[in-house]
Amino acid sequence: MKEEQAGPIDLEARNTTAKPPDIMSDDRILLAWQRSHMANERTFLAWCRTSIALLGFGFVVERLDLFLRYVSRMAGLPGEALVSGSMLYLSLFAFALGGVSIMISGARFLRVRRHINRGEPSFSIMPDILVVASMVVIAVMALFLSMRGIVHLEAF
Repeated sequence: MKEEQAGPIDLEARNTTAKPPDIMSDDRILLAWQRSHMANERTFLAWCRTSIALLGFGFVVERLDLFLRYVSRMAGLPGEALVSGSMLYLSLFAFALGGVSIMISGARFLRVRRHINRGEPSFSIMPDILVVASMVVIAVMALFLSMRGIVHLEAF
């Protein structure tokens, strides 16, 4: 008996080509095909929710900036004592990231749908890397901006 190697499947090494699934030949194949499409749709909707959350985060940051300016003015502090205008950059970055992520998610949805219909395997970690990297950038920007605000308060 021949031992099989564990690891990723290499289609080119097996001399096989991807072919569209014959979804009408067997109910199990049809159900698997439908599950794949539904999983792709759920992933797309999760990306849409993430994009909407980023837009909401940008809006909340901008409103917080206005609120802090109002409170500092009411307390008799100069308008830039608590918040500099740089919180605008954080909210604009969140808005832009939300818009870019919705476009990426739409393109990814259509690409994966095409791969499912053709019967091709499709694996990409790039969208996950983009989300993690953008969240790290947002966290660093928020931390940097909050530290600038604390430095401005210590000056008074």
